Amino acid sequence: MMTKKLFLAVLIGPIALTACAQAAPRSSEYFAAHLDEARQVVAGCRDGTVRGTECANAGLAVEEADAKERFRRFRSR
Repeated sequence: MMTKKLFLAVLIGPIALTACAQAAPRSSEYFAAHLDEARQVVAGCRDGTVRGTECANAGLAVEEADAKERFRRFRSR
């Protein structure tokens, strides 16, 4: 009986832990390097299909990229 419980714990334990593990949210640096993906995440955040830390990180990367582009256009006048 004890062997059966131990066997089940060893067999099911890693599967249960894997199901609970979540992927770490991508950083704003990642999104700064992948702006198209960041814009898709921001659009998903607006319509409610994406939530969490990635919304803030993607939004920050898009805002910074847009600000840099505005400044570049301003300086080229």
